[in-house]
Amino acid sequence: MQTVFKNGNSLAVTVPKVYANELEIQAGSNVLWKKTDQGLVLTTSQSRNPTEIDPEVAKLIKKISKKYTQVWEDLSKV
Repeated sequence: MQTVFKNGNSLAVTVPKVYANELEIQAGSNVLWKKTDQGLVLTTSQSRNPTEIDPEVAKLIKKISKKYTQVWEDLSKV
């Protein structure tokens, strides 16, 4: 359990060291708060692993990449 404290005109909480280490959060890290039915969830840029891409989205990306191969090659030369 964390205690909310005043920091300037904002309210703040600390990130416990064990979680900061695990999520690679350090001074200057960008984090995002997301409101859910259960409360607030803190996320970081490391929170989303590329392996979490929806399989249907991955199929679409592969299909589009294959269809527009020449376009991608031409763009890479610009």
